Amino acid sequence: MTSKLNRIYWDSTAFICFLRKYEGERRGICEDILYHARGGQVSLFTSTFTITEVIRPRNGDVKGARHLTPEEISEIEEMFQWPWLRKIDVDQRVARKAVELSRDYGLTPADAIHAASALIAQADVLQHWDRSSGFSGVDRLIPVEHPHKLSYG
Repeated sequence: MTSKLNRIYWDSTAFICFLRKYEGERRGICEDILYHARGGQVSLFTSTFTITEVIRPRNGDVKGARHLTPEEISEIEEMFQWPWLRKIDVDQRVARKAVELSRDYGLTPADAIHAASALIAQADVLQHWDRSSGFSGVDRLIPVEHPHKLSYG
Protein backbone atom coordinates (compact mmCIF):
# COMPACT_ATOMS: atom_id res chain seq x y z
CA MET A 1 0.00 0.00 0.00
CA THR A 2 1.36 3.37 -0.98
CA SER A 3 -0.81 5.75 1.05
CA LYS A 4 0.21 6.66 4.56
CA LEU A 5 -1.98 5.17 7.27
CA ASN A 6 -2.59 7.24 10.37
CA ARG A 7 -5.35 5.28 12.11
CA ILE A 8 -5.04 1.48 12.06
CA TYR A 9 -7.56 -0.91 13.58
CA TRP A 10 -6.43 -4.43 14.51
CA ASP A 11 -8.78 -7.32 15.12
CA SER A 12 -7.76 -10.11 17.49
CA THR A 13 -5.88 -12.10 14.83
CA ALA A 14 -3.17 -9.42 14.61
CA PHE A 15 -2.57 -9.54 18.36
CA ILE A 16 -2.59 -13.35 18.40
CA CYS A 17 -0.02 -13.36 15.59
CA PHE A 18 2.16 -10.93 17.53
CA LEU A 19 2.00 -13.14 20.62
CA ARG A 20 3.05 -16.28 18.74
CA LYS A 21 6.84 -16.32 18.78
CA TYR A 22 6.95 -18.84 15.91
CA GLU A 23 5.09 -16.59 13.45
CA GLY A 24 8.33 -15.24 11.94
CA GLU A 25 7.63 -12.76 9.15
CA ARG A 26 4.04 -12.02 10.16
CA ARG A 27 5.14 -11.38 13.77
CA GLY A 28 7.86 -9.04 12.45
CA ILE A 29 5.24 -7.06 10.56
CA CYS A 30 3.16 -6.77 13.74
CA GLU A 31 6.24 -5.64 15.69
CA ASP A 32 6.89 -2.94 13.06
CA ILE A 33 3.36 -1.56 13.37
CA LEU A 34 3.54 -1.68 17.17
CA TYR A 35 6.89 0.16 17.04
CA HIS A 36 5.31 2.94 14.97
CA ALA A 37 2.26 3.09 17.24
CA ARG A 38 4.42 3.33 20.35
CA GLY A 39 6.42 6.11 18.67
CA GLY A 40 3.28 8.04 17.76
CA GLN A 41 3.63 7.77 13.98
CA VAL A 42 0.28 5.93 13.81
CA SER A 43 -2.71 5.49 16.08
CA LEU A 44 -3.52 1.85 16.77
CA PHE A 45 -7.08 0.90 17.74
CA THR A 46 -8.81 -2.29 18.80
CA SER A 47 -12.03 -3.26 20.52
CA THR A 48 -12.20 -4.16 24.19
CA PHE A 49 -13.81 -7.33 22.80
CA THR A 50 -10.36 -8.25 21.42
CA ILE A 51 -9.17 -8.87 24.98
CA THR A 52 -11.80 -11.59 25.35
CA GLU A 53 -10.83 -13.20 22.04
CA VAL A 54 -7.11 -13.21 22.81
CA ILE A 55 -7.35 -14.42 26.43
CA ARG A 56 -9.09 -17.74 25.90
CA PRO A 57 -8.17 -21.40 26.00
CA ARG A 58 -5.96 -22.37 23.10
CA ASN A 59 -7.70 -24.44 20.44
CA GLY A 60 -11.08 -23.20 21.65
CA ASP A 61 -13.02 -25.45 23.96
CA VAL A 62 -11.66 -28.68 22.51
CA LYS A 63 -11.42 -31.38 25.15
CA GLY A 64 -7.82 -31.62 26.30
CA ALA A 65 -6.87 -28.17 24.96
CA ARG A 66 -4.23 -26.38 27.02
CA HIS A 67 -5.49 -23.32 28.85
CA LEU A 68 -3.32 -20.25 29.22
CA THR A 69 -1.32 -20.08 32.42
CA PRO A 70 -1.91 -17.21 34.85
CA GLU A 71 1.48 -15.80 33.81
CA GLU A 72 0.50 -15.86 30.12
CA ILE A 73 -2.82 -14.19 30.90
CA SER A 74 -1.02 -11.51 32.93
CA GLU A 75 1.38 -10.81 30.04
CA ILE A 76 -1.53 -10.45 27.61
CA GLU A 77 -3.48 -8.21 29.99
CA GLU A 78 -0.41 -5.95 30.30
CA MET A 79 -0.26 -5.67 26.50
CA PHE A 80 -3.80 -4.29 26.47
CA GLN A 81 -2.75 -1.63 29.01
CA TRP A 82 -0.18 -0.04 26.68
CA PRO A 83 -1.04 3.68 26.87
CA TRP A 84 -0.67 4.16 23.12
CA LEU A 85 -3.13 1.33 22.27
CA ARG A 86 -6.54 2.94 21.89
CA LYS A 87 -9.43 0.72 22.89
CA ILE A 88 -12.98 1.10 21.64
CA ASP A 89 -15.51 -0.01 24.27
CA VAL A 90 -18.31 -2.30 23.19
CA ASP A 91 -21.16 0.02 24.07
CA GLN A 92 -24.67 0.57 22.68
CA ARG A 93 -23.34 2.52 19.69
CA VAL A 94 -20.94 -0.28 18.72
CA ALA A 95 -23.62 -2.91 19.32
CA ARG A 96 -26.16 -1.13 17.10
CA LYS A 97 -23.61 -0.68 14.32
CA ALA A 98 -22.51 -4.33 14.66
CA VAL A 99 -26.11 -5.52 14.29
CA GLU A 100 -26.47 -3.38 11.17
CA LEU A 101 -23.23 -4.73 9.66
CA SER A 102 -24.11 -8.31 10.53
CA ARG A 103 -27.51 -7.90 8.89
CA ASP A 104 -26.29 -6.03 5.79
CA TYR A 105 -23.04 -7.91 5.13
CA GLY A 106 -23.55 -11.29 6.78
CA LEU A 107 -20.70 -10.80 9.26
CA THR A 108 -20.35 -13.03 12.30
CA PRO A 109 -21.04 -11.24 15.59
CA ALA A 110 -17.30 -11.03 16.37
CA ASP A 111 -16.36 -9.66 12.94
CA ALA A 112 -19.30 -7.24 13.10
CA ILE A 113 -18.05 -5.89 16.45
CA HIS A 114 -14.57 -5.38 14.98
CA ALA A 115 -15.88 -3.69 11.83
CA ALA A 116 -18.23 -1.47 13.85
CA SER A 117 -15.41 -0.52 16.23
CA ALA A 118 -13.11 0.33 13.31
CA LEU A 119 -15.77 2.50 11.71
CA ILE A 120 -16.57 4.28 14.98
CA ALA A 121 -12.83 4.88 15.53
CA GLN A 122 -12.73 6.37 12.03
CA ALA A 123 -9.80 4.11 11.24
CA ASP A 124 -8.13 4.37 7.84
CA VAL A 125 -7.95 0.58 7.60
CA LEU A 126 -9.04 -2.60 9.37
CA GLN A 127 -6.16 -5.07 9.53
CA HIS A 128 -6.46 -8.78 10.26
CA TRP A 129 -4.61 -12.04 9.63
CA ASP A 130 -7.62 -14.25 8.88
CA ARG A 131 -6.87 -16.78 6.17
CA SER A 132 -10.32 -16.22 4.67
CA SER A 133 -11.79 -12.78 5.05
CA GLY A 134 -14.87 -12.71 7.19
CA PHE A 135 -15.07 -9.00 6.37
CA SER A 136 -16.33 -9.53 2.83
CA GLY A 137 -18.47 -6.64 1.66
CA VAL A 138 -17.59 -4.32 4.53
CA ASP A 139 -14.55 -3.26 2.51
CA ARG A 140 -16.96 -0.84 0.77
CA LEU A 141 -17.09 1.05 4.06
CA ILE A 142 -13.48 0.70 5.24
CA PRO A 143 -10.41 -0.80 3.55
CA VAL A 144 -9.67 -4.30 4.88
CA GLU A 145 -6.20 -5.82 4.52
CA HIS A 146 -3.47 -7.91 6.08
CA PRO A 147 -0.97 -5.92 8.15
CA HIS A 148 2.15 -4.79 6.30
CA LYS A 149 5.37 -3.05 7.29
CA LEU A 150 5.16 0.70 7.48
CA SER A 151 7.73 2.89 5.75
CA TYR A 152 7.59 5.86 8.08
CA GLY A 153 10.68 7.74 9.09
